[in-house]
Amino acid sequence: MSPTSSARGWAWAVLVVVVVSHPCTAVDEAVSRCPAVSGAACGRQCQTHLCDVLSQIYKVSNNASDPWDNEQGWQQTATAACASLVAKTAEQGPAVYCSWFGVLCCTSAAVAAGNCTILNTVSGLNMPMNNLNVSLANPQFVSAIQQLHDCGLTVLNLEANNLSGEMRDKQWTGLDNLRVINFANSWIEGTIPSTLRRMHNLTRINLSNSYMYGTIPEWMGELQHLELLNLGTMAGSGYTTGLNGPIPSQLGKLQKLKELILESNYLSGTLPPQLCEGGDNNSLLLMNLRANSLEGSASVLEGCGSLVQLDISSNNFSGPLPASTLWDTLTTYQASYNIFSGVFPCNLCHNAQILETLDISHNRIQGQIPNTITLLSGLKTLILGSNEFTGTLTENVYYLPGLKVLDISNNKFVGTIPTAIEYPFGLTTADFSNNTGFTGILPPQTGFLYNLQKVRITGTSMSCSGVITPYNVTTNASCNDPTRCTTPSLISGESHPGAVCSDEELLPCFLRFSNDSMPREDSSNMRCKFIMRKPPEQAKIDCAQRSGAYTLGNSAQYLPDIVKDSTEQSWIIHPSYYQYRGCTCLQGYSPVWDANGTIMKCVEAPAVDKRTVIMVSAISAVAGLALLAVLVLLAQLYLRTRPKWLRERIMQAKRRQVRSHTRHSSGQSTCSGRCLIQYM
Repeated sequence: MSPTSSARGWAWAVLVVVVVSHPCTAVDEAVSRCPAVSGAACGRQCQTHLCDVLSQIYKVSNNASDPWDNEQGWQQTATAACASLVAKTAEQGPAVYCSWFGVLCCTSAAVAAGNCTILNTVSGLNMPMNNLNVSLANPQFVSAIQQLHDCGLTVLNLEANNLSGEMRDKQWTGLDNLRVINFANSWIEGTIPSTLRRMHNLTRINLSNSYMYGTIPEWMGELQHLELLNLGTMAGSGYTTGLNGPIPSQLGKLQKLKELILESNYLSGTLPPQLCEGGDNNSLLLMNLRANSLEGSASVLEGCGSLVQLDISSNNFSGPLPASTLWDTLTTYQASYNIFSGVFPCNLCHNAQILETLDISHNRIQGQIPNTITLLSGLKTLILGSNEFTGTLTENVYYLPGLKVLDISNNKFVGTIPTAIEYPFGLTTADFSNNTGFTGILPPQTGFLYNLQKVRITGTSMSCSGVITPYNVTTNASCNDPTRCTTPSLISGESHPGAVCSDEELLPCFLRFSNDSMPREDSSNMRCKFIMRKPPEQAKIDCAQRSGAYTLGNSAQYLPDIVKDSTEQSWIIHPSYYQYRGCTCLQGYSPVWDANGTIMKCVEAPAVDKRTVIMVSAISAVAGLALLAVLVLLAQLYLRTRPKWLRERIMQAKRRQVRSHTRHSSGQSTCSGRCLIQYM
């Protein structure tokens, strides 16, 4: 859960605890202002009054065309008078409104515990995300809140409703007994109202995710009971930005403050030294200053000795990364997107030993990762990307048993990925990209990581051939054999033994190419096949049969029996690793192979003169049409002349027969004219 979400997730039980922590001390005052209170109890007349007040809130904030999400109990006031509703329960037990959605009542147990003072009054409205539609400047709404307050209201939680308008100082007065005010995730605007200054009993203020603007007033330091202050993500209104200016030093006077959330604003300047005075006695547990324009050193934070969550990411902090010997309770440390420099602070490893999340990416941190990082045994997320780390990555990183996310991309690491990668069984994401010094293969032991779903190996010198690029060796846990960490020559266009991978060596033994391919997102102009896990039984067979560094031997039987669905896998391995097998060029591009057939480039095919193509196409079209016209004409002519031609042919044949017969019979017999006519 993020710091912001944890700060806004307070439901009924938490709100009750808040009230317990600061019991009411103004019994006589409340009794005098609440009508018809007798003996610190709200009788029938008092209950009718409170029912009418609640009914007024319902009427002014419930839009008929877009009603409340939950109207349980409240809807009764639309059809029945409060006097009749109260009459049914006034003498028998809790007031009728105590069962309504979001209404917190003062019970006898709460009175005994000192949480409230007047039995059967409304001690709180806890109605987040219920689609209330009302302006904070609506006089009827403000009047109703004031009347509830006069009868003991201390908790006002209306987070994530359609609240709008401003908290005007002239209206929101006299609410000095409020302990919780939560108008977060709404449409309210304006500056932080000075009327809050008079609410000296406030323990929790949450106005985050709204449209307020201006500066954080110095008088905030006067609210001595304040435990939570959430003014994060204020968008401003019109042409005004959200909160701006410096963080006032007076906030350091809030000795009970446990959660300070000022994220996603326009705060500037340096951190006030007073913010973390007190060391171990400082009460701050959560500090979220992310996404502002704060600058300078952040070493002030080392004085906050009780921190559990710290987020100072996306600012302009510089200098060494803060790390305190007092941070033995720290679980989340996020300092990405700053300009911190120096080396990885060893104090974190020795003191923040229950740390679960460490994100120091996108800074300028140099040097090596210390072997003592293994002391952070509870670490689940380690994000070191986009820094200037050098040397070999200590193998101890892989001995963090709870590690789930490892991102060391965009650094200057060298060396190989060791077989120890098999040890963090919960690893789900690993990003080794853009470390050109990484060489060798992806060990087959990676296949033991059943939960591993996202792997990125791009921008490295890793290759299926296992050839290791020479580099300056730094002997540590991940590179203790110089003969393995160096090689006398590189893959090149010259013949190199072992440089060309066999089909079995292209990918680790537990991976395969899919039948589907997709264009790459870079400018390579090629499409390559997806990579995914093999079916379990096939992976076990293949990983047992391979040889050398590519095999798991008898250990292959321990590969996982279940494989994640292909849609959940993302094995992003650069084609240079598997020597571009399974890749083809896009249309209009042709492959050019180099380096002994291990490197493919897609170059644009020779250009063709478009005018020539158009002319040839036009001539071909005209010639085709002309030929077609001739064929049609001949067919028509044939059909018209065929009967006459046939008759002439038959007549000619008959005449020849007659002449032949006449010559044959001239000396033997005679024929009358009728014979000639018959033959005719």
